[in-house]
Amino acid sequence: MKVILAQTAGFCKGVRRAMNLVLEKSEQESRPLYTDGPLIHNPQTIEILERRGIRVLNKGEQPGRGDILFIRSHGISPKRRQELNSLGVDLCDATCPDVAKIQGLIRRYTRAGYTVLIVGDKNHAEVIGLAGNAADKGYVVSDPMEVKDLPPAEKVCMVAQSTLEPELYSRVSEAVKARYDDVLVLDTICPSTYRRQEELKKLARSADAVVVVGGKNSANTRRLVQISKSLGTPTFHVETADEIEESEMRHFRNVAVTAGASTPNWILLQVVDRLKEIEHEGSSLTLRQLRKVGRFIVKANILVAFGSAMLCYANARLMGISLGWLPYAVAFCYILSIHLLSHLTDQGAFEVTRTQRLLPYRAEGKIFLTFAIVSAVLALVLTSLKGLVSFSLMLLLCVLGTLYRLDISALRLPIRGKEFSLRLIPASKDIFMGLGWSFVTVFFPLLLTGLPIMNPAFFLAFTVTFLLVTIRSLFFDIRDIQGDQIVGRETLPTIIGTRGTKILILSLASLQALLIALGAAFGWLTAFGYPMLLVTAYICLYLYLFHQRVIHQGTGVEIMGDMQFILAGVLAILYP
Repeated sequence: MKVILAQTAGFCKGVRRAMNLVLEKSEQESRPLYTDGPLIHNPQTIEILERRGIRVLNKGEQPGRGDILFIRSHGISPKRRQELNSLGVDLCDATCPDVAKIQGLIRRYTRAGYTVLIVGDKNHAEVIGLAGNAADKGYVVSDPMEVKDLPPAEKVCMVAQSTLEPELYSRVSEAVKARYDDVLVLDTICPSTYRRQEELKKLARSADAVVVVGGKNSANTRRLVQISKSLGTPTFHVETADEIEESEMRHFRNVAVTAGASTPNWILLQVVDRLKEIEHEGSSLTLRQLRKVGRFIVKANILVAFGSAMLCYANARLMGISLGWLPYAVAFCYILSIHLLSHLTDQGAFEVTRTQRLLPYRAEGKIFLTFAIVSAVLALVLTSLKGLVSFSLMLLLCVLGTLYRLDISALRLPIRGKEFSLRLIPASKDIFMGLGWSFVTVFFPLLLTGLPIMNPAFFLAFTVTFLLVTIRSLFFDIRDIQGDQIVGRETLPTIIGTRGTKILILSLASLQALLIALGAAFGWLTAFGYPMLLVTAYICLYLYLFHQRVIHQGTGVEIMGDMQFILAGVLAILYP
């Protein structure tokens, strides 16, 4: 099945701002945190926030004096703001800037003597807040037919709910203009909402079916569903991938996926990956089986383990040494083991992203754990063939990797009243992963073959490998940034941002290319260093494709990131 993900899908600017404010405050404060109603209309995100101690203040509940209370992205009325202030809470305003702008316009034109008409859902939180800013001079209409019931007015100002469908606003405006002489129509529909709806119309006309992802209580998500259905395209509204029925979807070849403004990327990826798992009923059995095997190779980390063996060969060509089969087998087994263990113990990813990339590790945990253990044992057995020193070093690597991933509470240190561990250090995963790869693809090949280690070629190959693996890890961190922010995991992108991380990746890639070029020019590395520069070009290519959203889905991103190691090996094989 071909899946087309809308470029406008995902958090809108206002929702992203609200999430960032709440998450940043939760990291700084130990006081109770509440939101005045659901922060956004996405049940899965609200559930995760509650597990982090950010509770929804439901009707009838009152926070304690001094507690922190967030005004959600939909905004509130001035009366509600006064009520909250009277409770003595520390009020934090996470109102969407577009909504706050509409509130300001309503107050401005109300003071100027206008009767304000708000077009939208009268039961929606945003509209309730907007109406409160108009006091007794505001009216809410949701349909052109309701205009005839409005009272007389000398001059009328119209505003729309920020997520309203433009066509509906236009029809209501025409009815109002026919009823009143002096009508001022303000353009208050969120630009991202307009772009999201317009893109959906184009996709719905060309796709066989549309899947809209978002909360069932989200007005803008439901509106997307209505737009798609109005165009006659089979449309499915789901909150999670669990709601997708394979028997329904297998009839379609091309499926477009879009989402409401409060739908996070990890849920989108879950849905996209689930759809890509479904084979069209017209596909051949052979093709379906091949795709199934391909997905398993990626998900079971066989691809990245094979990439480590290929990188090991490329490093051997760089250093000008000849290796037997043993170093490649050791690299394959160790990397397979440590990456499987990494996924199996990534509870934050299970808790939040729940993408198809990780579901196999939850559903088949015992099987993959067995694979991880067997691979580690094989790495130990293989290194033991070359003596106690190589065995001891591999055992140390396995133990350190296991302790880091299991995050044993007894090894945690209390700092500033909080428990601290290696995994809480920003970018620690990237650093340790890079060091592990460098040891098994550069250090161990030299050790197992009895060749001298302390030479410029070793240090250059070790550093280049570290940079390549760190680049891969940072690239995947960008993909997972929303999930990391939600669970409070401090990866480098959550600290310096997506743009900063992309700049860092390009800087590391440039440094890697410079080291290889200098090493080859001064004779520290072989002339194979020059073809290896193509790997740097490849990194820049997939980062560009990701930036342009040509690749932005789970499995595609996995393959692109891991192929850099395989490319290095292929270049080494082809190099005379």
